[in-house]
Amino acid sequence: MSKLQILRELVNQRLTAAVEEILGLCERTISEYEEEFHCSQREAERLKAAFNPEVRLHRAGLFTFCVLL
Repeated sequence: MSKLQILRELVNQRLTAAVEEILGLCERTISEYEEEFHCSQREAERLKAAFNPEVRLHRAGLFTFCVLL
């Protein structure tokens, strides 16, 4: 093998390792962002429920009223 081929192989190995590391970091970052998003969504739903209570009035045999405060 010539020195150029050895150098090319070394560069390819290094680049492949760098790409794999970068992609791994991207995957972890995306997973973290997705988890934060879902937590924020759940928190928003809890706050919405807390600040927008729903009152249901039931009368036997008549109508059902739903009042959103």
